[in-house]
Amino acid sequence: MDSKQNVNIPLPENVELLSSGEILGLLKEHRNQLQSYVTKFHPQDELKQEVNELRSQLQSLESKFQGLEDERSNTQRQLEECRIMEAQYVKLWQDLRQRIMEKYHDDALKKQLEVQIQHLDDASGKLEMDMGKYEGLDEFLNDYIGTRTQYHLKREKLTTWIQQGELKM
Repeated sequence: MDSKQNVNIPLPENVELLSSGEILGLLKEHRNQLQSYVTKFHPQDELKQEVNELRSQLQSLESKFQGLEDERSNTQRQLEECRIMEAQYVKLWQDLRQRIMEKYHDDALKKQLEVQIQHLDDASGKLEMDMGKYEGLDEFLNDYIGTRTQYHLKREKLTTWIQQGELKM
């Protein structure tokens, strides 16, 4: 539709006798009739077709936008699930690292070795106390020598470890 096209529409008879205020009042009051009068001289088919095409395009864009909105919501949900999984992973990784440090750190291993040494010392002391319960001296000596040998080996290992300092990676 060409908006620069000049269409001469004949005015109603004796319109010049009305004041501009009266004309404005009539325009407001009889707007629908005026539109019908103007459309008689200037058909609206092209404009209606253009409006219908624009309406169709708008509906198409609205449906595409709704599809994008659904995809965005789905992506947001998946992103939130990923963040939750990442947080769980980080927590589990920290827990595992803490357990490894508690179990295999130099101080923990030294403490474990000290406990084993104390246990072997207590066991050899108990063997000395229970010497009378053994039927033969050979059996007692084998148990006692084995326990004391383990005690001295572990004691030497701990002493060497302490003298050398922390293990280097």
